[in-house]
Amino acid sequence: MNKLQYVFKNKLAARLPNWGSGVLLLLIIAGAARFLGTLFPLMGSILFAIMIGIVINNTIGVHEVFQPGLSLTLKKLLKAAVVMLGVSLSFADILLIGRQSLLVILVSVILGIVITIWVGRLLNMDRKLALLIGVGTSICGATAISAVKGVIDSDDNETAYAISIIVFFNLIAFFLYPIIGHVLDLTATSFGIWAGTAVHDTSSSIAVGYVYGNEAGQVATTVKLARTLFLLPLILILPLLLRKDRQNGSQAAKKAFPWFVLWFLAVSVINSFGIIPAVAEETVTDIAKFIIIMVMGAVGLQVNLKQFAKLGFKPLIAGLAASVTVSVISLLMILFLL
Repeated sequence: MNKLQYVFKNKLAARLPNWGSGVLLLLIIAGAARFLGTLFPLMGSILFAIMIGIVINNTIGVHEVFQPGLSLTLKKLLKAAVVMLGVSLSFADILLIGRQSLLVILVSVILGIVITIWVGRLLNMDRKLALLIGVGTSICGATAISAVKGVIDSDDNETAYAISIIVFFNLIAFFLYPIIGHVLDLTATSFGIWAGTAVHDTSSSIAVGYVYGNEAGQVATTVKLARTLFLLPLILILPLLLRKDRQNGSQAAKKAFPWFVLWFLAVSVINSFGIIPAVAEETVTDIAKFIIIMVMGAVGLQVNLKQFAKLGFKPLIAGLAASVTVSVISLLMILFLL
C-alpha cells in the first residue's frame, strides 16, 4: 500500500462517512484539473481530470476504500449536477432544442442498434453482447446496458465487456469530437446536438459539450436527456421482439426511468419565470460544472488499460461500427437538415 492510500484509508477514513474518502479524492483531482485547465486552456479541466484519473488507476491503483465515493459521484452527484444545470436554461430553450434534435436522435438510435446487431452477426458474436453494445452506444451508455441486462438475462461478463467498450470509445470522443467540431466550424448549437446525440454516457456527453463551450454544453445536456428517454420504449419493446416475459420489461422500465430528467425540467420551468437571481444562477452553474469535472475524474479512475487489451477484436469492431454509425449519421443530419 502506498503512502497516499495509507493516509486516506487509516487517517481520514475513520473520520469520514464510507463515501468520504472517494469524494475527497475526486475533489483533489478536480481541483488539480481546474488549475491545470487554466494553465493550458486548449486542454481544459475536463480532459485533465480524465487523464489524472487514468494515470492514478494504471500506476498506483485505486484502493477499495475509495469505491463508495466514486460510486456516489457517478450515480448521485452526476444527476444532481444535471438538475443544477437546468438553472441556465428556460423551458422554451429546451422545447426548441428538443424540436431540432428529435429526428436526429430517433434515426441515430435505431440505426445504431440495428447496425451493431448486424455487424455482430457477421462476426459471429454473441447476440446479447452485440445488443448491449448497440444499446449502450446508441442511447445512454452504462445506464442503458444495466437496464437492458435485466430484460435479456445477460451475464455479468457480457455486461462488463459492453461497458468497457463504451468507456473506450467515450475516451476517444473526448479528444476527437472537439477537433472535428472546430475543423467543420460547427456552431455551439450544432456541436451540442451532435455531442448529445452521439457521445455515449450522459456524463461524457455533457462533458464533451462543455469542452467546446458553455452554450454547446447546455445544448448537449438537453439533447442527451431527451435521448435517455428513448431507453423506456426500447425496454418495453425488447421482450416482445425476444419473446421474453413482458413483465420483465415493465419492471425494468420502472427501475430505469430517469426521474432526474423531470427535476431538470422543473428547474428550467422555474428559471423561465425569471425568479432565480443571476448571481445564484452563475453560482449553481459553476458548482454543477465542478461536479462534472469530479465525475470525469471518477471515470478516469475506472479506466484499466490492461483490461482494454484483453477485450479482443470482435467487440471492439462492433463498438467501432456502432460509434461510427451514430456519430456519422447524426453529424450528416445536423449539417444538411438543421
